[in-house]
Amino acid sequence: MVKEVVDNPVEQQIAPESPVKQILGFLSSMQLGIILLLLLSVITLFATFRPMQLAIEYVYNSWWFLGIMAFAGLNLFLCTVERCGPLYRQALRPKKTMSADAIKKMQINTAIKLTGEPLVKAENAFKRAGLRTVVTATPEGPVLFGEKGKFGYFGSIVTHFSLLLILLAAAYGSLTGFEDTNGGYAGSNFFVPEGRFRVDIADVRMVQEENPVIRPRVYTDMTITRDGRTIAQDTLSINYPIRFEGTTIYHTTFHYLPEITLKDTVTGETEANKFMMGNKINLDDQGTHIQLMEFFPNFSMGRDGRPFSVNYLPERPVTAGILVRDGEREASVFLQLDQPEVIETAAGDVEVLLTGFDVASVYSISKNLGRPYLFIGSVLMTLGLYMSFFLFPSRFWAVYDEGKRTLLIGGRGFRNRIGTEQTLEKIEEEIKTREEK
Repeated sequence: MVKEVVDNPVEQQIAPESPVKQILGFLSSMQLGIILLLLLSVITLFATFRPMQLAIEYVYNSWWFLGIMAFAGLNLFLCTVERCGPLYRQALRPKKTMSADAIKKMQINTAIKLTGEPLVKAENAFKRAGLRTVVTATPEGPVLFGEKGKFGYFGSIVTHFSLLLILLAAAYGSLTGFEDTNGGYAGSNFFVPEGRFRVDIADVRMVQEENPVIRPRVYTDMTITRDGRTIAQDTLSINYPIRFEGTTIYHTTFHYLPEITLKDTVTGETEANKFMMGNKINLDDQGTHIQLMEFFPNFSMGRDGRPFSVNYLPERPVTAGILVRDGEREASVFLQLDQPEVIETAAGDVEVLLTGFDVASVYSISKNLGRPYLFIGSVLMTLGLYMSFFLFPSRFWAVYDEGKRTLLIGGRGFRNRIGTEQTLEKIEEEIKTREEK
């Protein structure tokens, strides 16, 4: 018995895609990519309004943020790979032959009555319009093909790749980098545990500008060592950081450090220290202290009674503070250079004297091994956007109809119909001008 096979299209079912293809299709979808990029933008905007250290620790270095970046990178990678084949064929393997009927059906085409080497004239006009030309022989006759801006097809690929590189670089920088703030004055040092190196500050110099109202420049001579071995040594200033092993030390700002001597008027004992603004100068064991508020290099008092500095020249240095007794603010204190202030305390009178001041610099220390790749990604993104929005590919074909003595020219443009029409007009005008001559 022979079994009859019924070929019924209604009964035929399309085989479902495999789970792997479905997953890859979802991961490479444009919808997922847009959602992930929007999510990253919102999170980054939120982190911008947080303190830098908190944003780095709880956002940029968090597993969930890095996970979102990983999914966004995977999406971009799959999208790029998926588009590479079609774009390669479209850009580098164009159809160089075209029939007369096909040219007539193009939306952008023209017909020119022409005699005497029409394709030679057309080729010259193509070249003058910036087209790279080639003539291909076919059974129906030679076909002239010309194109320009073919690298514009790859604009989206380059942009996708640059975004992928930026995401990977940002993730790499988050996993391997750190951000810290520290500082000091001449003769001091500090240790950076994340980088396992020590910074010794040999000198901090302040150089006044020609106009003393302008903030002076501060230079720091520093040496960076690890396990007793010098790994960097240079002078640091604003806009001139020190770089080594992927780590960068920036000059952030500077502070004045008043040098204040405390003298017990009864025993004659003295104690000298350098203080930062905001520090407390303890005068006894009962909580009496001076809360330092601000240092004025060139002190003056306004009509409203508010102190200010005329400029940055240290002509009249004054340290301002508040005397606090029993937890209550008692009076304002202005310590002038070499002019002692005697303050009564429970343990006796204490002489407070401003003997001088020093300068301390504040530094931002950061390491981001992904920064060079971020730069490369930014350059590639600029190139990709230029290719996408300024390189408009266009292609033209020309054949000659011997019977009608007519040159047929047709063109197609990629994302730029108006530009393609203008190019065809230039070609037509060039041919007609040559023909008239």
